[in-house]
Amino acid sequence: MMRGTIIKGVGSFYDVLTKDDTIRCRARGRLRTTGIVPAVGDNVLIKPGSDVHEGSIEEILPRRNYMKRPAVANVDNLIVVMAAAEPMPDLLLVDKLLVYAEYMDIAPLIAINKIDLVEDDELDKLKKEYLHTEYPSYCISVKEELGIEKLMKDLRGISALAGQSGVGKSSIINALSSDHNLETGEISKKLNRGKHTTRHVELLTIGDGGMIVDTPGFSQLNLSQIMTEELSENYPEFRRHKNKCRFISCLHDQEPECAIREAVDAGLISKGRYQRYLRLLSDLSKQRWY
Repeated sequence: MMRGTIIKGVGSFYDVLTKDDTIRCRARGRLRTTGIVPAVGDNVLIKPGSDVHEGSIEEILPRRNYMKRPAVANVDNLIVVMAAAEPMPDLLLVDKLLVYAEYMDIAPLIAINKIDLVEDDELDKLKKEYLHTEYPSYCISVKEELGIEKLMKDLRGISALAGQSGVGKSSIINALSSDHNLETGEISKKLNRGKHTTRHVELLTIGDGGMIVDTPGFSQLNLSQIMTEELSENYPEFRRHKNKCRFISCLHDQEPECAIREAVDAGLISKGRYQRYLRLLSDLSKQRWY
């Protein structure tokens, strides 16, 4: 058998990238008994086919992680993309995506696209929201060809993009690799958001051996799998101060002598990000009652 990585799945067919070739395969029927459906990013063992028949996926190797929506396995980096303008940044969604990446043990990166549409002071305000996270951040403009090369050089392993519709995810992939011409969407003037243009999940090669997935979007991302007491663990700037809280079980809301609130007052944690944390905390608490 040969080892490979699933780079595309359409219907019951999967394109598997091996050391020497890309082989179209079907999943063996016995895989259904495991309850695991093959996904882009899966490392698999296959039997090559013939000129008449496709190859077959015999085994799905253990996954490091798995994102259900869209279905991608073994992701190393989640590039959270926002636009500096058009559409207006949805920072709550950005925070949810960063929390999700932390929870899934995926390295988060932040990419601010369309920087050519704003003045420097507006861009600085946006950057300061995430300054204390110390996540790698990239200010880019696909239109002006700014920052793309640095982003590409820093990508290793499998990376996924996520963010609002219309922020330029497909355009970023087109800029990272001229071999891929993904369809891009116009911004809706009425709704101030873009149309989804990605119709399937595909793993694409970029740069020096890296691979990237154009994700159809995470606008309906649900964090219900995270317990309320776990939420703050997924904020790196919170983790630096939490041991100074009076109570071990501190949720950093109304508790006395909370080191997180003190860090917010001292400017060591973004006030806006903390307020959005409280909103997510409230949403998770309400979900526990239903």
